[in-house]
Amino acid sequence: NWYCYGKTVAEQTAWKEAEEKGVDLVVVNPVLVLGPLLQSTVNASTVHVMKYLTGAVKTYANSVQAYVHVKDVALAHILVFENAAASGRYLCAESVLHRGDVVAILAKLFPEYPIPT
Repeated sequence: NWYCYGKTVAEQTAWKEAEEKGVDLVVVNPVLVLGPLLQSTVNASTVHVMKYLTGAVKTYANSVQAYVHVKDVALAHILVFENAAASGRYLCAESVLHRGDVVAILAKLFPEYPIPT
């Protein structure tokens, strides 16, 4: 997955540069981010939800996924910025859901869509 690889290399580079330049670095690593979209197209974070809503998939994976709302990610960045004692890496997650729970929530919210059960 080139996206994950790129994020990893970017953070490693940031830590190296911060150490070399004596800069305090604090990293917020959000899990799968959901919320209002800035663009008019579906992004990588919402594509699995759209597959359920459109009927593109008939089943769901026996797996879990951690989620966080974009506003919570923004707040996490503000909190670490404003806290001088903040250091290191912070994982930003709101909940962990089984894909079965995700489709159950979607089916309740959008009963008119062909969501797998």
